[in-house]
Amino acid sequence: MVTTVGNLFALAAAASTDHMALRALAGMSSLSVVSFNVLMPKPLKTHQQTAAAWGMMFAALHLVNLGLLLREQHTGVSLSDEEEDIYEHGFQRFGVTPRQFQRLLSAGAKVVDYGPGETIAELGKPVDRVHYVTHGTCLGEAGAPGCVVVEYHQDVFIGELYPRRWRAEYLGCGTSVQACEEQDQREQDELEDAWLVEHAAASAKRQRGRSRDIRNMLLAGLEERSGSLTRLCTGSAWNSTIRAGPSGCRILTWPLGAFTCAVGSEEKLCQAMEQVDEMGLASKICAGSSRKALDGYLELLQYCAGDGQIPPAQKHALHRYRARHAIPDAEHDRMLQELGWTKAEYDDGILNSQWNSMMGRWRQRRSVEQPAAK
Repeated sequence: MVTTVGNLFALAAAASTDHMALRALAGMSSLSVVSFNVLMPKPLKTHQQTAAAWGMMFAALHLVNLGLLLREQHTGVSLSDEEEDIYEHGFQRFGVTPRQFQRLLSAGAKVVDYGPGETIAELGKPVDRVHYVTHGTCLGEAGAPGCVVVEYHQDVFIGELYPRRWRAEYLGCGTSVQACEEQDQREQDELEDAWLVEHAAASAKRQRGRSRDIRNMLLAGLEERSGSLTRLCTGSAWNSTIRAGPSGCRILTWPLGAFTCAVGSEEKLCQAMEQVDEMGLASKICAGSSRKALDGYLELLQYCAGDGQIPPAQKHALHRYRARHAIPDAEHDRMLQELGWTKAEYDDGILNSQWNSMMGRWRQRRSVEQPAAK
């Protein structure tokens, strides 16, 4: 009977998709193994004692982990609907627990809405806040106004995170030496790159011999395309002017000092934030590629629609470009409206004003030809 009950618990654990239920059922299955062996006739044989001991160890591990999960869920963590949406989309999948996220929110976080083109941070100003994009897009401009070098989409931090350095500063121990050495190495790399750009061709930039992790590889790739990102640490200045995108944006923002202390106070949170930054770097690279594809499509559309007519062959080519570069229909419709076309006119292949002009010329020729024929 005990064996049957234990097997049923193990079967239910194997079929469960909920982590907490799996831990509870697996723990009960292990306790059933302990009960089966302990309830055997006394004195217990050596193999029975061994099986009971192993079963007790497995049960203890499962139940302890179950207790940790329950602690994470029932430690007074309460999030609003918007906070829960931000957590699920931008932090949960990287290992940030609800308790850790609530600690971040309690570090002076507030939500700020920015209108289209409104300035969020200015080039050269000291970094005193950490910004996280929750809705909309932001544009990083450098040089002349309107010269966009990087685009920040939803669920990314603006700039580059430094969790290891924040951890070292919080601990105030020798670990800070490693963080400073890493920063010095990064600065030396930038000097080397600048020398290569000045004294050699672009092909002189070859892969360096020292190993790099994925985060550093993504960071190097992004810096080669759009320049160095702003470092979110004490003493840094903004490398670009950050403005809200065409549709505005919503930003979750923290004071720099409070945010770095909250992250640096826990090693696991630092590791999770490094993963958040890795995905953010990849998103920034992809955002730049999509922006180039959109700009290229707009130029093609302007060329094709310049004479007021779009032949079927050109519409087919435009459709293939949209499919190849995953350009949404909403962006296509927005560009048509920007060029003064409607969707119906695009489907017909001719602008109404052009059609009216052609019909007017045709009627004029007809009116001239009919009296001559009489």
